[in-house]
Amino acid sequence: MTITQLIQAAPARANELFAKLADTSDGAVKTRERLLAELREELDLQAQLEEKHLFPALRKHKELKDLVADAVEDNKQTRVLLAELERMPKDDENFARKVTELRRVFQQHVRDDRKELLPAIRKVLTDEEAQAVTEKIEARKAEIEEAKREEAEQRRAAARREREAAERMEEEARAEANRIREASVAMARVAGKTVENAAQVAETGAAATRRTAEAGAEVALRGSREALGVTRRVATPMIDGIETLTNLPTVAACAANDAGRALVDWMETTTRAAVYGSRELSRSASPQRMIEVQGRLAGEAMRAWFDISSRLFEISMRASRDMLQPIERQNQRMKETAQR
Repeated sequence: MTITQLIQAAPARANELFAKLADTSDGAVKTRERLLAELREELDLQAQLEEKHLFPALRKHKELKDLVADAVEDNKQTRVLLAELERMPKDDENFARKVTELRRVFQQHVRDDRKELLPAIRKVLTDEEAQAVTEKIEARKAEIEEAKREEAEQRRAAARREREAAERMEEEARAEANRIREASVAMARVAGKTVENAAQVAETGAAATRRTAEAGAEVALRGSREALGVTRRVATPMIDGIETLTNLPTVAACAANDAGRALVDWMETTTRAAVYGSRELSRSASPQRMIEVQGRLAGEAMRAWFDISSRLFEISMRASRDMLQPIERQNQRMKETAQR
């Protein structure tokens, strides 16, 4: 590429961005922000390449100093207008007018380059000097394009790693939720066994009470031959024994009901925590945040486990006391009756 071709081709990308910006409406805020950022990058690049590689070569020739000064001033004016556009709200009704003003300044700069600067360059620069400038500009452009490609690849790789990490965290959360559900089922089985054992204890107590009541009945039958008063005293603990026998299944049923409610509460709490944790993990923006979320989930799971264990223990102890107290009272009454 010659220096003539380079200067003539330079504005193409900027003119394309100007045209796209001119087609946007006041409501297209995000589009305007994106296009303006691309335009600034393009105009900054052109100005930097001119000021670093072209203008120093032209300043060596006294007859071109004024043209170079005018070109530098054009670049300054372009930067000022770009800064004003960036500060301006993108839905401002004056935004389009300011874009038009910047476009007019840029296109005038391009016309000056083609009508005045380019002929002067051809006149004063040797072919070797012009080619050296061209090669430096093309090399710098190639470096910038390569840096852009590498940056884009790094962004894609980072996005891919974040996506994979989020997928792993979500998978781990699902696995943890499955483990919690399996633990819930195991706890339910343990609780069921506990209730079953409690029912067996109740049944054993009831059998003992029946035997005690039968023995009391036999004593009452013998005592009835001797005196009606003895019969009345013996009959009273028999009635108490029947009442105790009736109450035992109720105690076991209440304990089973309480244990079931406790397990349902625990399963709902742990499942809900797992679902919320999975969502929060998928939204975590850094490994540190993921570690914090995992630590909190583990702590919540441990607290929930302690809570359900404590509740089931209390239910079991209360049921045992409720079952044993009537039997103890009945035995005490039987002892008192036997002593009379």
